[in-house]
Amino acid sequence: MRQWDREFRRAQRRVLFLVMRSVMRCFGFDSARRIGAWLGAAQYALAGHTRRICLEGLAALQGRRSDDPQVARTLRMAYRVNTAAVLEVLSMVDRRLDAGRLHACCQVDGLEHLEAARNGRGAILLATHSGNSLLLAAQLADRGWPITVVYRRSPMMSLQFFADGLPRYGMQGILANEGFRAYAGMVDALRHDRVLFAMMDQGVVEDEAGMTLRFLGKDMPMPGGVTQLARQVRTPILPVEPLAAEPVWHFAIRPRLLLPPGGSIEEDTAWMLRHVEAQILEHPELWSWHQRRWREFPLAG
Repeated sequence: MRQWDREFRRAQRRVLFLVMRSVMRCFGFDSARRIGAWLGAAQYALAGHTRRICLEGLAALQGRRSDDPQVARTLRMAYRVNTAAVLEVLSMVDRRLDAGRLHACCQVDGLEHLEAARNGRGAILLATHSGNSLLLAAQLADRGWPITVVYRRSPMMSLQFFADGLPRYGMQGILANEGFRAYAGMVDALRHDRVLFAMMDQGVVEDEAGMTLRFLGKDMPMPGGVTQLARQVRTPILPVEPLAAEPVWHFAIRPRLLLPPGGSIEEDTAWMLRHVEAQILEHPELWSWHQRRWREFPLAG
């Protein structure tokens, strides 16, 4: 029964993806915010079980009650922001967005930090699932930066969706699910002085490499590839901080993070996750609390 339920949910997500892609093909990239706001509000209202889980987790992190109106406002905003972001990503990966729109829809601060950090061993831009940060990566690629995006295969998308879509913007892609092959590809990209665009703010499934660590109030198997890469290749890690969703996406590339000396991979990853947590909690209305790789884990304690 459990396997049947998993397959049924996967089929549901696949159908939803196809419907959303068809909608975006009809209405275009510029409609994503309007449609996303409506769909996000509907999802918040109708998905009662998921909403309660997210409210409980967010409230615990903020030291509030789950029925606090402020917590509800934050989560409702997160639903709208990230539904719009998903629709934008579907549209821009499916069909190339022109350079003018790339730059008009996304403000990027802190490029001087990226320029200063590169030392011939590339750099890692550490983003989070907060809004449409793929616009940032595509904008950097349009400016001539050698960008390699690390992405995960989603059951609802075809294997070629990102593999075919990213090169439209001059970006390379690495499928993180491929284990050692993916890691070797990341090492090679950094050794060729490329900029690796990666995230580590989601749990991984049991059969993937991961270590159980506390993240946003939950004990979850978390990926340690970013910190391992930084140690092995001696490459800088620069956080990408989301600042706003309106009137355009606004991100800032922060100065490089310096890992504490002598730490193990587990200690380095835990230290990095504390930094990612603080960044998310600074702008909780921009993070995708309802994504399943966080919400499906129970609160610790």
